[in-house]
Amino acid sequence: MAGRALMAYGLNFMDNNNTIDTMATGTPTYKIILLGEYGVGKSSIFRRFLNGTFIEEPGKKSTIGLDQCSQTFGVHGINVKVTLWDTGGMERMSFIGSSFYRGAHAALLCYSVKNKETFTVLSQYILDIVINAEGAKIFLCGNMADGEGEDQVDKADIENFERECGNVLSGVYQISCKDNMGIYEMFKDIARVLHQESVGRMTLRREIGNVIQPGITPEGEEPSKKRCCSSS
Repeated sequence: MAGRALMAYGLNFMDNNNTIDTMATGTPTYKIILLGEYGVGKSSIFRRFLNGTFIEEPGKKSTIGLDQCSQTFGVHGINVKVTLWDTGGMERMSFIGSSFYRGAHAALLCYSVKNKETFTVLSQYILDIVINAEGAKIFLCGNMADGEGEDQVDKADIENFERECGNVLSGVYQISCKDNMGIYEMFKDIARVLHQESVGRMTLRREIGNVIQPGITPEGEEPSKKRCCSSS
């Protein structure tokens, strides 16, 4: 399948480490799904993430099939793996929902900075995420930020969108796949946010688990056993 074949091209975004981590190593792994309208450059984002390339073909058709690939980032001195899933042009086909959304830790909502129409429809994608990927963090990505457009998305549009959506966004980015601008920084920041939240949840669970332990008093001593009857 295309997804399995693409995994072989996984790059490593650690600053000075060229090894690729796998699930067997126990590396923290986070799944990110790409969402957005046709033509906003999701496939270009995926390709930049995959192998750092960009292909400018105005007449090309979107790829077919669910594609995925993984990269490793350095977050506070440890390896964190990010697996990116792309719909391959099937974003509005209902049959992709189950496998595509399942287990997603984050969704990257993509729009074209030069086309406001691709931005205004994103609220529907947020609803899809809430329904199909409960608990996934949502990030906003404006692609094609390499020049002016006739119907540009500006800062006010983004601020209004954040307010209307109840501040559900965990990060807002503007990138250019054409100029290879901001893509590495975006994914590294997303990896940082996801990993910090995961570590925070684990720490909280440990703290809650240590509040009350069966058979242990707050002082750490075993409680004395009460005698139900006394000998005469």
